[in-house]
This record gives sequence, structure tokens and C-alpha cells, in this order.
Amino acid sequence: MVEDANAVIYTIGSYRLGVHDPGVDIDTLCVGPSYVNRDADFFFVLHDLLSGTEEVTELQPIPDAHVPVMKFKFDGISIDLLYASVSLLVVPDNLDISDVSVLYDVDEPTVRSLNRCRVTDQILKHVPNVEHFRTTFRCLKYWAKQRGVYSNVTGFLGGVNGALLVARVCQFYPNGIPSIRNTIKNSSWDCFEVLQVRERESSNNNYDFE
Repeated sequence: MVEDANAVIYTIGSYRLGVHDPGVDIDTLCVGPSYVNRDADFFFVLHDLLSGTEEVTELQPIPDAHVPVMKFKFDGISIDLLYASVSLLVVPDNLDISDVSVLYDVDEPTVRSLNRCRVTDQILKHVPNVEHFRTTFRCLKYWAKQRGVYSNVTGFLGGVNGALLVARVCQFYPNGIPSIRNTIKNSSWDCFEVLQVRERESSNNNYDFE
């Protein structure tokens, strides 16, 4: 087992969506086997390894966050690293993280971490034109940031929330060019209506997403 021990790193967030800006954090997810513990191994052993690495600076573990994260800079590049321990003894390099089976027998922080990657993949899979989606989302981000209203932390839409809204508009207007999409559907959506970009899956766990 020791010889086969491994982990797989995925990009998540805006970097995985292909809409990241220069200088922003690169969000990443480390998927490891079941016997590698988040508290003892990720936030203790890995933290000590990173703290002794010359290229790593500003190392900041946040284990009590809603989604536990390790923040640091590597060669001056800001990294947010999450950890997910899945119910496997060996994590294959070609692990299909979109398969609902990866959510079985894991804790809630792991589900939240995995869904950061899974939701991103589902958005890209269900928009009719990925490049048009990316262009439209970049326009939305620029417009919102110029007005100081792009931030989950301060109660505004941002990140995956904005991505889901743009994805839904792209589904409404699959043949529309990005400049047209930016002027439509801006005030006609019922805020009490659930927004979905795909049909809900039926499974035996409580961790499906819409």
C-alpha cells in the first residue's frame, strides 16, 4: 500500500473554468486516499513539509473554514489548496471526479471540496458553447468588479454563483453572441425559482447538486 500511495491535484474555480485573471489565486484540490487524514496529514504533515520548502511563503492553514483550505504562495504565485479524502486505497490518475460514487462514505468538508471541482465540470459540460460562456462570464466579472459588486464575502454574487447565472443565460440563448447575452435576462428571473443548468440526479446520498 505504501508503494502505491499517491494523490491527484485538480484545478478548480476560475482557473478550471478558463476565466482566471492575471495575478489572482489559483484554486486547487488535492484528492487523496481514505487513510490520509485532513487534520493529521494535510494540516500537520504537509504543512510542515511546505513550511520547510524555500519556494513557499505566506503559508496560512485555515482548517476551521467552511471549506478547509491551505493558503500560500509558491514562487510568488498565490495558491489555495483544498483536500479531499475519498473512499479508495489508491487514487487513479484518471479518477472521474464527476462520478457520484466519489461522494460515498466521505465527510461533509470533503463533499464541499469535491463539489468545487464537480460543479465547474458540469457547468462546462452543459453550456452550448464554452468559448461564448467564457467571454460572457469575463464581461460580467469585469462589469461587477468595476462597480465593487463582485464578492461572495460581502454578500454579492461571485465565483460559482456568477458562473451558474451566465451558464443558464447561455442555455436560454445558445446562438446568441456574448455582447447580446450581457443585455438580456438582467431583471426577469424570479429570485425564488431554483436555477438549474442540468437535471437533478437521483441517488442514495444527500450530496447531489443542481
